[in-house]
Amino acid sequence: MAGKESDFCVIIDKLDKIGKEKVFEQLALKGCPTSSFDNLDNMLNTPADKQIEFLKGLLKDSEIGLLGIQEMEEVFQYVKDEEGLQVEFDLTLARGLSYYTGAIFEVKPLNSKIGSINGGGRYDDLTGVFGLENTSGIGISFGIDRIYDVLEEKNLFPDTITNSVEVLLISFDKESQLHSLKLAGKLRKNNISSYIYPDLVKVKKQFAYANKNNIPFVIVIGSEEMNTGKYNLKNMDNGNQELLTIDEIIQTLG
Repeated sequence: MAGKESDFCVIIDKLDKIGKEKVFEQLALKGCPTSSFDNLDNMLNTPADKQIEFLKGLLKDSEIGLLGIQEMEEVFQYVKDEEGLQVEFDLTLARGLSYYTGAIFEVKPLNSKIGSINGGGRYDDLTGVFGLENTSGIGISFGIDRIYDVLEEKNLFPDTITNSVEVLLISFDKESQLHSLKLAGKLRKNNISSYIYPDLVKVKKQFAYANKNNIPFVIVIGSEEMNTGKYNLKNMDNGNQELLTIDEIIQTLG
């Protein structure tokens, strides 16, 4: 597939999503000769720790191919003694083919259903786009949302973590939710961090959110509370409840 290397890599990268047969179908549509599928099949079935040796035989007549293998062997030489680091050669991985010019990588958490949380690779020309010529480097990006999900999945957040939210405002309907905005503004002006549950769901689910996120206080807001100007402040730790005005709540929590 001379001239279609990028197409080839992008299709191979879909292997874990669409399966081998669909990959072969898409490669054929792109003009890849079916006679080469046996080599590809053998490559995919070769254990990860044996793939570099397999490629040496497959690319024995390709100068640039053997150079790439040499570079990968150097990378593995550098990281082989790093404690706690598990590195695997993945021939199906493709990233940013328009600007990466060397080794690419992705980081995945072990024993997790979540995919990569970090990735990047070597580039030689990318900085030129931003006016910084002749400066090569390695770029790395972190998936903050996925890292958070992994920490939550594995229950790695410490029990003693300081929560930044002190009060959760719970609403029954759209009107009380809008009323919550005013109360949250007053609380925040008095340095009391507060959070309004964003969706109109059952009150039970909103209380469960407060418990899950260790939010110490909850203010419940309904039509009666809006009419009287007194709100039920609940201590989520001991279950105590008080009916207070917003000024009294500020004084209690301040």
